[in-house]
Amino acid sequence: MVNLSIIIPHYNSVALLDKLLKSIPNSKEIQVIVVDDQSNGREKEEFLKLIMKFKKKNVEFHYNNTLNKSAGACRNIGLNQAIGKWLLFADSDDYFLEGFYDTLQAYFNTENDVIFFRPISIELDTGKVSDRHLTYTKILDEQKHGSPYSELLLRYRFYVPWSKLLKTSYVKNNDIFFDEVIASNDVMFSTKVGYYMSKFDVSERVIYCVTRSKGSLTRTVSNKVFDARLNVFINYYKFLKNNLRSQDFAFLNISSIGYLISSFRFGVRKGISVFIKLRLNKIRILDLKIFNPMTFGKKIFDFYRKKKKQKKYYTKVE
Repeated sequence: MVNLSIIIPHYNSVALLDKLLKSIPNSKEIQVIVVDDQSNGREKEEFLKLIMKFKKKNVEFHYNNTLNKSAGACRNIGLNQAIGKWLLFADSDDYFLEGFYDTLQAYFNTENDVIFFRPISIELDTGKVSDRHLTYTKILDEQKHGSPYSELLLRYRFYVPWSKLLKTSYVKNNDIFFDEVIASNDVMFSTKVGYYMSKFDVSERVIYCVTRSKGSLTRTVSNKVFDARLNVFINYYKFLKNNLRSQDFAFLNISSIGYLISSFRFGVRKGISVFIKLRLNKIRILDLKIFNPMTFGKKIFDFYRKKKKQKKYYTKVE
């Protein structure tokens, strides 16, 4: 019986994918699904070698041959191939911690829809602890301490698909799939996972490590990428506004001011068109907290500190 399906989208990172696959036990209980997103050049050749290396292991290799080149399309292909009772998602440049499968087995016979685990992250070039996981560990801490509205944060701010164990039947019965777009493909998937789940658990155990290396983060410098992120945000906003109680939606304090400000880097005309689009979709623009000098100052400080720290890790998308 296949207990677990692990879905991995891949693009031009064979060496790191090799490390990830080595971190997964070779067991008939585990189905590993790798979907290549049209890797090119030498990486395409290296990917073929990797297929031969793992051909006798519990790894299936598939290709995204659709016109929708994206991690979301790859993950959906993986979902359609998944036969395990449970699902995990991994990015091809990350890896699982030793003993992670033993940790998961304790949950295989539970009635939970989702189990959340604490992630960690490292900088590959230095080996030092990174900060990519901190947003999500903070959410889990809030849930652990029973903070007011903490469950809303867990359901609707845990945007990433990794570090969650999901029941396959739960995902498929609720028709939850990834957006096949070039950016933010996982936001609505995770939002719907949070909205539809009725039984869940939060574990203190760590099973997954997120990595960061030079060029591993994408800087939004093209209209196409910006528009994709904006459209997903609008869908996210409208989904929650239409489905949550008014007080719960108000607590999430969702505003589009960041998108509006960012749009002006593409020119005044772009900024005006984004403003009109937000208004037509009835998206709240202002976050009243920015009028608090302390809050505004902290946001600016945190933004530039993070930008400076992450600068070397960005790769441009033209």
